Amino acid sequence: MADAPLLVLVLAAGKSTRMRSDTPKVLHKVAGVHLLRWVLEQAATLAPSKTLVIVGNGAERVRKAAGDFPGVTFVTQEPQQGTGHAVMQARKHLEAFNGEVCVLCGDVPLIRAETLAALRDAHRAAGAAATVLTTELHDPAGYGRIVRNEGGNVSAIVEQRDLQRGQERIREVNSGTYFFDTAALLECLDRLKADNSQKEYYLTDAIRLLAESGRRVAAHLCADSREVLGINTRKDLAACDVIARERVTEALMLSGVTVLDPANTYIEAGVQIGRDTTVYPFTAVHAGVQIGANCEIGPFAHLRAGTKIGNGCKVGAFVETKNAVYGDGAKSGHLAYMGDVKLGRNVNIGAGSIVANYDGEKKHQTEIGDDAFIGCGTVLVAPVKVGKGAQTGANTVVPKGKDVPDNTVVVGAPARVLKARSTKAT
Repeated sequence: MADAPLLVLVLAAGKSTRMRSDTPKVLHKVAGVHLLRWVLEQAATLAPSKTLVIVGNGAERVRKAAGDFPGVTFVTQEPQQGTGHAVMQARKHLEAFNGEVCVLCGDVPLIRAETLAALRDAHRAAGAAATVLTTELHDPAGYGRIVRNEGGNVSAIVEQRDLQRGQERIREVNSGTYFFDTAALLECLDRLKADNSQKEYYLTDAIRLLAESGRRVAAHLCADSREVLGINTRKDLAACDVIARERVTEALMLSGVTVLDPANTYIEAGVQIGRDTTVYPFTAVHAGVQIGANCEIGPFAHLRAGTKIGNGCKVGAFVETKNAVYGDGAKSGHLAYMGDVKLGRNVNIGAGSIVANYDGEKKHQTEIGDDAFIGCGTVLVAPVKVGKGAQTGANTVVPKGKDVPDNTVVVGAPARVLKARSTKAT
């Protein structure tokens, strides 16, 4: 079925019961990004004609978090009665569709685009009614086992509690990711039954029904079992977070960034860093941060959302930034807080300086002009502007609204103009 239209169906209705959380499971984060968004971004590489997200627990929160993702339609599953029941809720969309269906789990964030493409290609090459993405585990306990017939096709997926003698030695397990022919999937949905201890409809039964009816069910083995790790506990979440951040850091290093101690550096997904920038240990860089080329970041720096660092900048030891924009050559060497601030070119921030951006009710902006020099221990109470070439003395407090003129030196608390600053000093 080469070049068949594709519908992606993401199962995202589950609770966070074993995580002991009030947050819907798919809204927990790995490397700073919601689990669901990881899955949607990888699925988008398949260029589906439609993407359905099945929501249930915390449905409104999930819709709000993922509603800006292009081409997503939400379908409600209420109550939640298993994976098969989740797919049943999309019946009207499936009945109006002629092509292939890719079923993904919203709590499996590490699956790669390349793996999904390989699964699609294997499904088409086999001419199968369904194709299961599988992997092999050294310890498969707890997972559904893949049972193959003599021809190598899948005959059943047997859950742990239903294993027959000898089947416990099977190491190939179900990942919960599938490709289906739409008509074959619809045929099976009509035959699913909730005749089990959980009284739920399982999508794995569709695989058995297809095999029993003589339809071909293929399997594609994912060599890296980490890609199909599902998240059920906080321990699972932490393990996936480590793997995701390893991938992020590796990609940055391959692009020309020096990360001196990857194991002790926290860089989230979506961070942009230019060539020949060095990131020192124990630094945290959050999703969406942009850093230019030839910069020094850290150690122990904390770059939060909204931070944009120009070229040739320094964000040094124990410096925290939030919604901070650094012009080229700007430096904050150590022990500073830069919140809601715009630094011009070649600004120098002295040790212990603080931009006091919050008045107890609102956040306010601060601007520091090109070539300004902020002395050690300075407090800038936002909103305020420090002019081009201006300088503050050590321990100066600049009150809100009391802007510092260009090319002046201010000292004291509150700040007062001491003298003009020589242009040579700038």
